[in-house]
Amino acid sequence: MNMIITLVIPAMLGGLGLTLIVAALLPTQPSLAGAIERMGSTSVATTDGVQSTMQERFTGATIRRLHGTSLLKTPTADLNLIGMSVNRWVWQKILLAALGLILPLAIGVVASVLGLVPIYIPALLGLPLAFGAWFLPDIIIRDQATEARLEFTRAVAVYYELIGSERARGASPSEALESAASVGKAWPFVRIRTALTEARYSLMASWDALERLSNEIKVPELGDIARVIRLSGEEGASIYETLRARGQSLRDRLLNEEKRGSKSTTNGMIVLMALTGVLFLAILGTPALLDALL
Repeated sequence: MNMIITLVIPAMLGGLGLTLIVAALLPTQPSLAGAIERMGSTSVATTDGVQSTMQERFTGATIRRLHGTSLLKTPTADLNLIGMSVNRWVWQKILLAALGLILPLAIGVVASVLGLVPIYIPALLGLPLAFGAWFLPDIIIRDQATEARLEFTRAVAVYYELIGSERARGASPSEALESAASVGKAWPFVRIRTALTEARYSLMASWDALERLSNEIKVPELGDIARVIRLSGEEGASIYETLRARGQSLRDRLLNEEKRGSKSTTNGMIVLMALTGVLFLAILGTPALLDALL
């Protein structure tokens, strides 16, 4: 009986996996609504060079099958911010889910051969582990985007001051935006310069390009600069003091957030040290308590 279970369970899991793979690769009716929804968002095409046909087929089939469902909610703004393509993100999810499905089965085979546990016990963990691993890239990307967005916001605070200085010396709004962006060497300034260069060649207003970038990467502070500069460009308003005031306000806000974060970290360390002390006292007092009770 154990031999039958040992052979049947892996065969069933293998057949299920093969069925899912074949079903994912079969051609399906294209979803026009999904294609229209993806227009203007993060490109599905890879930007990481030539990839294998298998990877392209798997990612393409997964996107066609799961697009718009709760299993594949594309974090477009986060991907735009960290510069990752949708294909690469989906491929990471596929690889981790496959690893979560196969790893318990492999462990079960080894454990069964050694006579430790039946193979089906570790194999049963494959599906929940694969399900959890599928969402792991979402968590990683969200954390990376949060850090990148904070760094971008700090760069915007400096950008305020640089634009104000350029406007104070008589530069036009577009010239001020481009000259200020050319000063910084960090990656947020590179993204801003790229957006402004594309706007210049496409005959788009530079402040409109900044507002579009702000919406793409979800950094509203950059959109505030675009609106202030638009006011200056269209109405000829003097914005030097406005830019300096907003830049200072943004720096103060970031500083206060860092202080609150540091305070929370300090409080967490105090609680941890207190718990460690209580545990140490409990360890020391346990022998005396046992002697008293016995």
